[in-house]
Amino acid sequence: MRNSRQRWRGWLEIGSLVLLCGILGALQYRWIGEVSVAEKQRLETTLQSGLNRLSQEFNEEISLLCRAAVRGDSGDSLGRLHAWRDSRHHAGMLRGAYIARPAQGDLQLLRLNLEAMAEEPQPWPPQWEGTRRQMLARLAGERGRWGTGIRNEPTLIELPRFPRGPGPGPGFGPGPRELEWVLLDLDGPYLATVLVPELLARHLGEPAAAEYFYSVSVRNDPARVIAGNATGKPDAEVAILQPQFETIFRRGGGPPGRRPPPDNSEGRWTLAVRNEAGSLEGVVARTRRRNLAVTGGILALLLAAVGIVLRTSRQSRRLAEMQIDFVAGVSHELRTPLTVIRTAAYNLRGKMAANPAQVERYGGLIQQESEKLTALVEQVMQYAAARSGRPLQTSREPVDLASVLASCAAAHETLLREAGCEFAVEIAPGLPAVSGDSLALERAVNNLLANAAKYGAEGKWVGLSAAPAGGGGVVIRVADRGAGIPADEQAHVFDAFFRGRRAVEDQVHGTGLGLNLVKGIVEAHGGTVTVKSAPGKGTEFRILLPAAPDGGQNEFPHSAH
Repeated sequence: MRNSRQRWRGWLEIGSLVLLCGILGALQYRWIGEVSVAEKQRLETTLQSGLNRLSQEFNEEISLLCRAAVRGDSGDSLGRLHAWRDSRHHAGMLRGAYIARPAQGDLQLLRLNLEAMAEEPQPWPPQWEGTRRQMLARLAGERGRWGTGIRNEPTLIELPRFPRGPGPGPGFGPGPRELEWVLLDLDGPYLATVLVPELLARHLGEPAAAEYFYSVSVRNDPARVIAGNATGKPDAEVAILQPQFETIFRRGGGPPGRRPPPDNSEGRWTLAVRNEAGSLEGVVARTRRRNLAVTGGILALLLAAVGIVLRTSRQSRRLAEMQIDFVAGVSHELRTPLTVIRTAAYNLRGKMAANPAQVERYGGLIQQESEKLTALVEQVMQYAAARSGRPLQTSREPVDLASVLASCAAAHETLLREAGCEFAVEIAPGLPAVSGDSLALERAVNNLLANAAKYGAEGKWVGLSAAPAGGGGVVIRVADRGAGIPADEQAHVFDAFFRGRRAVEDQVHGTGLGLNLVKGIVEAHGGTVTVKSAPGKGTEFRILLPAAPDGGQNEFPHSAH
């Protein structure tokens, strides 16, 4: 009853631990999901914030150029732009600077040569025609808004220059009309391939920027890509190339007495970024899978530990039970011969001592029982030696198996005949010698014959045979026609302390060490031992031993068989 309660308590504890692991796994799955959502939001916010700062700095670079172009008097444009180019790190963003000046009902285009410090007339490029017509319309007094020219050329910025002094004009509101325009032709590829990557590394961080693809496209024409290789749905995007006209004219000098027109530009370019993993969702999903894998691995490790504890506890309990059975078996094995010896000694001390026939009988009985005791003690000592790591094979020399098997047969023949068993011995002539310990091999075969006499005598037949094995070596068989071994016990018959149900129920004497020692001796000789049995059809143990090297094969040509 106590063992049953302990067993149920052990199962309850293990079940509770498994349930706890399941609950922990479910909570971890939920928490990792929540963390993944928060991480995705954080990445999106951080990315968008970095792009907003990038846009602000990018546009400030453009605004600095614009303020340098319109600051001061009109005659100072060459000097100011020349000074800007010498002071700026990204002077390469300006591909060319021009003046559009009214002349005879039209607009004359003058290129500002910063090297020669001169104004050079040149024809209007075809792609600037829309910008030219827009400026002519404003000269004619037609209302319009700044920035219309970006529909034709997004990298061209037109900056109007006004006369000094108040006065009405038919321009874009109260105040003077434009005297001329400063046109800044920006180098789009330079901005997209030099300035944008530098700002990405600065505002996203170099490690993070390396994880993103980017593309720069014209806002009003998304199919027109300036640079970059980001395709598909972007993780974040921002408008860039957005000159702040109100700031430019307030600092650079607009028409006096009048507020500049509102800046309606929403950015001429769009900067889009996309993570190299496909998307931020892909990055978060990958991290989530990795976290789940780690968590699952930890839980699996815990469950494996539970399984190991369960298996170890079961093995320990089973070993403890077998050890108790072993102690009981050894006690029983010791009690019987000791009782017989004590009784025989008592009788010999009495009147039986005067009867030579009785003395001889009791002397033989004492010798027989003492041999049983010696065999039992020897078996236990061999098991102890094997457990301590000492070899069961104490010598290695050529062994004549025919002589060893003949000795074993002679030692058990009388016992088997008295039990009413037919004892069949078949030892093939010319057996190859094996290398090993003859005494150890004799003990192994004797153990098998003793088991056959003990458990298979009811079949009235026991057989011992030996023959050469294919591929070299010798095969030894010890068989009986007894009740056999159940299939579920055959895998354990060589375990230490193991005794079958039938042996326990029938109270057959034994310690459960014999077959374990047989297996140890055979394996110490480089061989194998197997069992073949079927209930009601008997049992056969088969020992396969390798032959000795060629030098030991012809040492026993005259051995008796």
